[in-house]
Amino acid sequence: MGFNISGVAINKNYKDNWQELQNKFGWTLKKKADISFEEAAANWKDEGICDVYFSEKGTLMFISIDRCLESWALKDADTLTFALSETSMAFNLNYCEKGEVERSIMEVNGDRMTDEGERLEAEDRSEDISDLIFNQMAVVLGKSFWSIEPGESAERYVFVQEAPSYPASEPELTVAGLESPQFESSVTSASKKWWQFWK
Repeated sequence: MGFNISGVAINKNYKDNWQELQNKFGWTLKKKADISFEEAAANWKDEGICDVYFSEKGTLMFISIDRCLESWALKDADTLTFALSETSMAFNLNYCEKGEVERSIMEVNGDRMTDEGERLEAEDRSEDISDLIFNQMAVVLGKSFWSIEPGESAERYVFVQEAPSYPASEPELTVAGLESPQFESSVTSASKKWWQFWK
């Protein structure tokens, strides 16, 4: 079936400043449970769920794909917003440094819909976009996704009020999202999301 995950990786551990991060993103979250990393990284994150893993140097949040179509950027950190669906062969990567978009790629069925910004070092050691997402995630977190043990601890949160599915223009949050590309009807219809073209 392949991986179908989406979320935001940040090169700063916000475990002790969790409320600060929520404020910057305009989110209100309530802790629901302690879970394993394996559960946090499970395919197809439900809307309203935010699973969080803290590495020594970073924060990795798994959220629904709808929330990952634009960049979640911070003025004081580097972020990777990603959506990866190997089932539908649809991928979205937005990498920001200190609030500025450095690289943006959207690919569907091997076709690049968006390819903007300076080439990342991780691209030189990546065979495809899926590989690139995981390699850039390792750069941001300071730890490879594949080196995280399935039983390591993570936390499950729920959104207690509806959070925007795209970054809000808060003073602390730099909106780094690019204009969403318009696809021709041969790729997807107006009623379908870009990663749902197979329906």
